[in-house]
Amino acid sequence: MPPHMRVNWEFLAVLRGELAPFAHESEKSELRTDTLWLFPPGYVHGWRGKPGRACEVVVIHFNAVPGPIERVVGEHGFLSAPLTAADKSMLIRLGKSLRRHYWRPVLVSEIYTERALMDLSLVLMRHVRESEESYIAGVSLNKVIDAEGWLRRNIKESPSIAKAARAVGLSASQLRRIFYKIRKTKPQQILNKVRFDKAMHLMAESDTKLEQIAAESGFSSAANFCRAFKAYVGKSPTTWRREIYIQYKKPREIEKAQYDHHGRRYREL
Repeated sequence: MPPHMRVNWEFLAVLRGELAPFAHESEKSELRTDTLWLFPPGYVHGWRGKPGRACEVVVIHFNAVPGPIERVVGEHGFLSAPLTAADKSMLIRLGKSLRRHYWRPVLVSEIYTERALMDLSLVLMRHVRESEESYIAGVSLNKVIDAEGWLRRNIKESPSIAKAARAVGLSASQLRRIFYKIRKTKPQQILNKVRFDKAMHLMAESDTKLEQIAAESGFSSAANFCRAFKAYVGKSPTTWRREIYIQYKKPREIEKAQYDHHGRRYREL
């Protein structure tokens, strides 16, 4: 697969055969087996294996990952971890389970998806030294988690950072300070991420119109949402929805074979 930019977080595990990511055709990267990789959105990379040799892989894309994962990836660029036999069995089960929920989502599909994300994240974090996790316990961490939860619950009301701070018993300046201390980012960036996570979730799970998605995500209009989304993701909402997410509609038979093929992007390029 030739290098191209991903819009979402990409988890890829090679369970049989050998595979390696690469950014440039001239790059010589070590082929690996029994390995899980995670690449963030915007990271340009492709995949190569041994010519004529098959690989068995599990690939899952998410539009968001847990905060600790995002922070560690921010420090290292991407993550990789060796897989045990138990990990490989778990990944095979995940692949089979999520495939069903992708094509025919039901009420509990989101729960299965969240569980898969947590399982994958734990496999990666198991191989990150505690000093690299930048883990900060205590009141400050709890306040950040509470503020993030409050923002998600109230995102439809276009919440401000000041209101989030009052909701968790802090001043706006205190919240900004501990956000930067723990998340290494500003509260406004977290607020923007919450808005776009909500919008992506709605676009992925339904054929809801953009006007309603904008309102549910805390934007004043569909036009403002479209401008902000393109600046944030690099694609318009319509293009993102068409290229990245297709499970909100039942595919035609001619589409199924195309979407099932992991190299679909290769033919598009």
